[in-house]
Amino acid sequence: MDPSAKHHLSLSPTIKELRRSDFPSGFQFGVATAAYQIEGAAYEGGRGLSIWDVFSHIQGSISDGSNGDVACNHYHLYKDDVLMMKSLGIKVYRFSISWSRIFPDDSEQLNFEGVSFYNNLIDCLLDAGIEPFITLYHWDLPLWLENDVNVRGWLTKGIVEHFARYAGSCFKLFGDKVKNWATFNEIRTMAVEGYGNGSKAPGRCSISALENSKKTTGDSSTEPYIVAHNALLAHGAAVQVYRKFFQADQKGRIGMVVDGKWFEPFSVTRQDEDAAQRCIEFEIAWILDPLFGMDYPDSMRKGAANRLPKFTDEELAILHGSIDFIGYNYYTAYYAEHIEYDIEPSQRWHETDRMANTHYANSEGNLIGECMGPPDNDWIYNCPWALPKMLEWLRQRYGKQQLSSIPIFITENGTMDDMEDMPRHVACNDLKRIEYLKATLQNLGACIKEHGYNVQGYFIWSLMDNFEWNSGLRSRFGLYYVDFANKQSRYIKRSAEWYREFLLQNDEKNNLKLCCYQLWSKVTSKLC
Repeated sequence: MDPSAKHHLSLSPTIKELRRSDFPSGFQFGVATAAYQIEGAAYEGGRGLSIWDVFSHIQGSISDGSNGDVACNHYHLYKDDVLMMKSLGIKVYRFSISWSRIFPDDSEQLNFEGVSFYNNLIDCLLDAGIEPFITLYHWDLPLWLENDVNVRGWLTKGIVEHFARYAGSCFKLFGDKVKNWATFNEIRTMAVEGYGNGSKAPGRCSISALENSKKTTGDSSTEPYIVAHNALLAHGAAVQVYRKFFQADQKGRIGMVVDGKWFEPFSVTRQDEDAAQRCIEFEIAWILDPLFGMDYPDSMRKGAANRLPKFTDEELAILHGSIDFIGYNYYTAYYAEHIEYDIEPSQRWHETDRMANTHYANSEGNLIGECMGPPDNDWIYNCPWALPKMLEWLRQRYGKQQLSSIPIFITENGTMDDMEDMPRHVACNDLKRIEYLKATLQNLGACIKEHGYNVQGYFIWSLMDNFEWNSGLRSRFGLYYVDFANKQSRYIKRSAEWYREFLLQNDEKNNLKLCCYQLWSKVTSKLC
């Protein structure tokens, strides 16, 4: 693709008042969570430790000093949480399985208490008319695999066989009831932030200019690329297992969830246009290109040189076509400015290899969008127009014909509260979240209708406030407020009421159901 062309696409959809009927009848609306962020019960039910159990207890790793030991206590409250989902009117729920809860130690003996928990959750969802959409790996690697000197977590290819065995066990245990599987959530994030800047588990960082560099040694110049490479190989191996032994009988789909911000040029120059293209390639094409039969992007081969691993022909053949769908997590957009770094080779890493700085405002001082978060956690800006641009970028890079047969799901979209530590009644009156979600859905619905993108579902992040990784419990993304100091009690937010009304109000047969839910909220919900 001509890097200058993508920023001038005619993609301004006609925005109208948002209605459920703006989307195809089979379009799926849901919510999303992840195991370590909500389950709690870290030392219960036979669960083994994960790298996040260790990382979250290291002083200074989590901004508010919290951890996921209890989190939302979903392990014990899952039935109540499914009732909350049912009250929203959603038809699909994306969640992850804790590998450590299935295989708690290096004996690789199944933990049947963990298996029972997930079977009970899946059955409860199906009884409520909600389809499970499962992520196999959402960053919580079992600690025994991290500590195994022959595996070293994601740093060697030894992890591939372990992941394939774990995935195969999940397909066998749950696949008769689960029709949508994602192998990984955001390989880029786990690689760059876990092994590059060290902000997420296992916290490896060797870049002296970064605040996390003293947590451990590691090698930030090579490890993010190695980790992503091995995760891609593990994805390919898991897909082979599914397609060879399970897919024909279970009639499900398998894909991957990726992330990537949209980037606009910082200024009207060819250098900044190229920088914006490189940033997109270093985020989303890094992971998707091999799944479409290509090597890593040329910009990455140039920027990382011999630090970027190479695929064998056999590995590329396994990866080519290894997705039945794409899950895309969309949150925000930034500006990209070309820069050439003069630094020691040992201090080069993913963020310098792309030869770009990213900004919230352009060269003229114009913000990319309205800031949605608090001043010290201001990474989300409201840029609903950028999602159609990314969908068009994907179409141009991978081909309209190919993507017509590979559906896309917006597997995460949401925003945190604009203040931290706010009173509950203020947090529950989350009008800015409604504004953000509504604008995203308006742009998504309009561009599907006008440009025919094969998008088949949308998931809000998140069902409820949870342990938001290195931001801890203070960064609240939920449709429901969780009182972490009072037995993890849930309280409905205005955004949850808005989502419910959006999903039900346009369908005549649901009018009575909506009225019942509204009455139910007033009588039985914990209102703020």
